[in-house]
Amino acid sequence: MISFILISIHALFSTMTHDTTHYQLIVGSYTANGNPGIEVYDVNGITGASSPMYQLKNKNASYLTVSPTGEYMYAVSEDNGGEAKITSYHKNSKGVFSSMNSTPTVGAAPCFVTYRKASQTVYTANYTGGSLSVFKTKGGELLPISQHIVYSGKSINTSRQMEPHAHNVVLSPDEKFLYVSDLGTDYIYQHKVSKDGTVSVTYKKIKINAGNGPRHLVFDKSGTRMYLVSELKGLVDVFSVAGNQLKKIQTILTDTSKAKEDKASADIHISPNGKWLLVSNRITSNDLAVFKILPDGKLVARSHQPVADMPRNFCFDPSGKFVFVASQTESRVQVFSFDDNSGLLMDTKQDINVSMPVCVVFQH
Repeated sequence: MISFILISIHALFSTMTHDTTHYQLIVGSYTANGNPGIEVYDVNGITGASSPMYQLKNKNASYLTVSPTGEYMYAVSEDNGGEAKITSYHKNSKGVFSSMNSTPTVGAAPCFVTYRKASQTVYTANYTGGSLSVFKTKGGELLPISQHIVYSGKSINTSRQMEPHAHNVVLSPDEKFLYVSDLGTDYIYQHKVSKDGTVSVTYKKIKINAGNGPRHLVFDKSGTRMYLVSELKGLVDVFSVAGNQLKKIQTILTDTSKAKEDKASADIHISPNGKWLLVSNRITSNDLAVFKILPDGKLVARSHQPVADMPRNFCFDPSGKFVFVASQTESRVQVFSFDDNSGLLMDTKQDINVSMPVCVVFQH
């Protein structure tokens, strides 16, 4: 049974006052060390300092998402077989999430989850075997799986691309299309989304250069630009977007290491004001790459900030003043201040100690 443990009454009550200088940071982690899986912190939006609030037990909660209203949260359990599942949570009047129900993802090793506001639909990308799972909800609770779409194919990297590996599932800002990036086949799959949130079983295949290994993608707020980070080559592709048509307008290097082996770029995000794009690079280069976004959507490299080993997911706080970076190997979340004028990051030395963190998400 999934349960929560209250740790800091003071931090909890700070979220009840609707103080806009305080936010909830939710951290999802692998649980091989016996840690709970989901840990929630109160973050001071002025200083970046944090204090623990409570925990939720969820095995290998490697990715989670919160509905735009903040009322519901959905977390995957990145496992194989019958252990691969997704769990729904509801936030009570005290600002604490508690579990509602869980259901199998069918696809193994779910590694990403997203939520569609218009239809209250949940989608997971399942890494092993490469598939997409679609769930309708009722009152926030997950209904039995509505669709399970399995991809096929491979690409040229014989150690990483011998089968599909769906890694990311992202909605266009207008929620009319769903995009699934497949590291194993070097494709992005574009599904049309129906009113009820289900997706077309026939889909458009957007080819990425062979061997790149597309991992995570992000849209700007206007929906006219899309940015894709490819893990194996350490590259960012920039696309112009018009309706369901994508046109690549730039490719730029994010992992600048000289390593001859496969690179390991991971996550990608745009600053809240839309001026900057950041990418995390792992293993061959443990850093955050900072790019300035030009008026035409293209990128200019500005800096590389060294970070703790194996940076996975990272996120800006809602104000854009801080960047929180999950270091899986060193079991800590680093807190960096962000200079919006220069794009420079500075370590605030206010690390959050979390065992094997993977995902960091803010909630007001």
